[in-house]
Amino acid sequence: MRICPLCSGGTMKELLKERGLWIAALPGFLAILAGFPFDKIEELPLRQGSFIEMYHMALDTQTILFLLPIAAVLPMGGVYVKESSSGFLRLYISRISQMQYIKRKTIQIYIGGFLPFFLAGIVALVLCFLAIYPMELQGEIPWESVWESMRYLLRIALVGGILAEVSGIFAVSFRNYYMAYGLPFVCYYMLVILKERYFTNMYAMYPAEWLKCEQDWGVDGIGIWIFLALFSLALMLLHGLLLYRRLKDI
Repeated sequence: MRICPLCSGGTMKELLKERGLWIAALPGFLAILAGFPFDKIEELPLRQGSFIEMYHMALDTQTILFLLPIAAVLPMGGVYVKESSSGFLRLYISRISQMQYIKRKTIQIYIGGFLPFFLAGIVALVLCFLAIYPMELQGEIPWESVWESMRYLLRIALVGGILAEVSGIFAVSFRNYYMAYGLPFVCYYMLVILKERYFTNMYAMYPAEWLKCEQDWGVDGIGIWIFLALFSLALMLLHGLLLYRRLKDI
């Protein structure tokens, strides 16, 4: 029985061996820590739900918005440049089919952008619960607030995956590290500048809105999830097509 490439051991093993993944997760965690509202810890006991409220405030900062395009592309964005320039790509292709390589790399790169802030966010949530929850008045955990914060974290991670895929596209197109790592950052901030200075109503292409989801995205905000899913699939398809064209010459 074939294993889904998203869940295959080889795909994840290669990814988890990448030092860039763990290096990128560290600034993600530090960004969350830097945004944590320590000044809110004043008179004890704290009111119920304080731990998740503070955690959400730590996620909703300009620091994360700034670091996201850097941390997302670091783990796997330039992997094609590395493998093609070192000659490893030809050996890799001799061991698996071209289509397997395309599937594996497009998925690896996306997950490589998804994981840094997601892992950092999960660790930060656990630490926040262990440190802050005992200071609160006894009561039930506000699960709706927890799920809302987890949805926010998931949007951060999905945008990270999108940025990593953009990096992979530039890596295949230009076969240059500077383009692979630099252009996603430029594109990201071009969207920010266009929205904030020129097209103030263009919220659908505004990275901060993808995270915050403050505008009208339909019932229960379902539109933002459809948008992020379709955007991700479109970029993965484009990345795969570009890889296919490159591999035809090998």
